[in-house]
Amino acid sequence: MLTEALQRLARHSAIYAAGPALQKLVGFLLLPFVTATIGGAAQYGVVEMGGVTLAIAAQVLGVNLLHGMTRFHAEAKDVRERGEVVSTTLWILAVTTGAAAVLALLFPEIASLVLVGTRGETKAAMVVFAILFAQTVGQVGLRWLQANERSGTYVAITTGKTALEVGLKVALLLAGIGSLGALLSVLGGEAVVAVALTVVVAVKLGLRFSPAIAKRLALYSLPLIGSGLFMFVLHQADRWFVQRLHGEAAVGVYGVGYKLGAMGNAVVLEAFGLIWFPFVFAIASEDEARLVCRKVATYASAGFAFLTLGLALFADEIVRLMASAEYADAARTLPVIAFGYLFWALFQVLHTTFYLRKRTGHVAWLVGGAALLNLALNAILVPAHGGLGAAWATLASFAALAIATWITAERLWPVGFEAGRIAAPIGLAGALAWGATRVPADGPLFWTVGAKIVLLLAFPVVLVCGGFLDRAEKAKIKTLLADVRRPRSGAR
Repeated sequence: MLTEALQRLARHSAIYAAGPALQKLVGFLLLPFVTATIGGAAQYGVVEMGGVTLAIAAQVLGVNLLHGMTRFHAEAKDVRERGEVVSTTLWILAVTTGAAAVLALLFPEIASLVLVGTRGETKAAMVVFAILFAQTVGQVGLRWLQANERSGTYVAITTGKTALEVGLKVALLLAGIGSLGALLSVLGGEAVVAVALTVVVAVKLGLRFSPAIAKRLALYSLPLIGSGLFMFVLHQADRWFVQRLHGEAAVGVYGVGYKLGAMGNAVVLEAFGLIWFPFVFAIASEDEARLVCRKVATYASAGFAFLTLGLALFADEIVRLMASAEYADAARTLPVIAFGYLFWALFQVLHTTFYLRKRTGHVAWLVGGAALLNLALNAILVPAHGGLGAAWATLASFAALAIATWITAERLWPVGFEAGRIAAPIGLAGALAWGATRVPADGPLFWTVGAKIVLLLAFPVVLVCGGFLDRAEKAKIKTLLADVRRPRSGAR
């Protein structure tokens, strides 16, 4: 039974991971086109601030009800009650986000002030709040599919939405609509999904509203607003500082550097998280869970450090490839953001302890402390250093969060995380990235790129030669290599 459960969890988690990973990958591949056609860094900055507005408004207006819906759907006694859980969640979120969209339509200048701090982006502001409504309503249907393990349908819908958004974005940006076109493309995809899934939910489950279930949802989800706002601060508040102090163009350039620096997190870490938590929760033995957490933290440190080093070494080349010349300064922030997300990846593994021990309140306190540190550092660094200061604030707050989580987790439930083997890859990646700054940027291209490739390849060589792998791991690698070299039976 356990084996079957693990196989089911792994299968569905892997399928769910494919959709978000594909969406993020398409977004990165489309970035050169977007930066070239959107009409300048200021227009890209408006889109970035749209993301900030969506993130905080969703938290305030109750998006965390979706967590309660997932839990109470699983606990429901029968089909009727499960339907009431979903439809009640739909009603509440439709009313809260719908009211925000109506207010933006009635008072567009105020909505523009919320978006960018000026009254000149009224159309963009109205579209952003319309996205909020459609996106939130659509998420109810998508969560319902997840709760019923309809992973194939889920991925088909999210992939179709991505394709529709890409097609609309290309057409609207080529039409010269700028940031409004980019936002309208998102609205188009979200609206189609919201309408389609709401119709399905209405037909299959009905649209009943249960006051009792609404109360349970509110009591469960309201405490999560604080954690959600703290997460918003960590990942989004820096844009607000840069935009308010240096303008839309500055936040546009910073947004490109941040997006590219967080590439590893968006494509790899998010997919890993979807697979990791179901897997580790299914481990029955505490000793085995400790061993798995210990080893995964070590290997994740090495893997993400290598990925981070690659992003840092080739920051100039990545920015030149992915964005127009107007965004060249993004190469300064990209490496700093990349190292910040290296610590974020480590935090994601380390804080598993709190979920295993059912002490999730620790997460809120730790993330809240990191958020306050992030706000203070942004207030200090952004006025003088702009986007680069915001990047350093991100790196410092993520590093502090990872270290504090490590200390707290070990005190709560000693796992025996391998301090030396976790720190070594991070330190080595930092040293090699610093070494790359000594390479003359004005030299021949083949020399510059060649030197960076050598530094990247030096990472695994130094780790292996420096004793990073233990005897058992070396023996396992030798066995795997021998299996690869061994001729298959029947081969000619």
